[in-house]
Amino acid sequence: MAWNSHGITVVGNKRKHNEDAMLCRPGQGLWVVADGMGGHQSGDLASRLLVDSLAEMPELADLDAEIAWVGSRLIKVNDDLCRFALSLQQGAVIGTTVVVLLARGRECAAVWAGDSRLYRFRAGRIDQVTRDHTLLDELMETGLMSREDALQQVGANVITRAVGGQAKLELDTQRFVAEVGDRYLLCSDGLDKELADDEIADLLAGASCQTVAEALINAALNRSGRDNITVVVAECA
Repeated sequence: MAWNSHGITVVGNKRKHNEDAMLCRPGQGLWVVADGMGGHQSGDLASRLLVDSLAEMPELADLDAEIAWVGSRLIKVNDDLCRFALSLQQGAVIGTTVVVLLARGRECAAVWAGDSRLYRFRAGRIDQVTRDHTLLDELMETGLMSREDALQQVGANVITRAVGGQAKLELDTQRFVAEVGDRYLLCSDGLDKELADDEIADLLAGASCQTVAEALINAALNRSGRDNITVVVAECA
């Protein structure tokens, strides 16, 4: 079972700095996208620290061991970022979202916190594997509000989980089995702010991972590119 991938990160049309970071390790079955918390100090430091830390993942026995290692490493990064924030002025927050894709052959897992996403594209259909950790999604999960009503709430798009955002890090993990021909997209919210899921699906049908990644970036930039944009496309071949 072989995996191919291609990743691109750009600053976008409106921002001065790129606070996103990414990692592509198809030979190891490891892909990461991190989005430094916009508007906070040193978001680029947080996302880069996280990606550099996960890049140290050693060869491990199985997928369970990899999930455990990633979780423990993210907890350490969370602790480091919280300590660093305390050394700055009172109330400083330094954090980053994260979405990780792990693959051991066809056995896969997603690990995430925040609103960076993992999509699966299979047989012409797109599905979001992850669930956004935002106030909007929490309000919708209660079953008491429609998406339209939840969007009207103040701060609906506020992230409710992040690495470095709180003293105790909460991660979600989803295991699944890949099929030959599947494509997986990890992205920061700079992409899905600009493109609807059906537009993303149309572009995921491109000829190669590189072609798809370039098309996604260009489409988001042409729409408005209001935020940093990062995409990583991985294919199970």
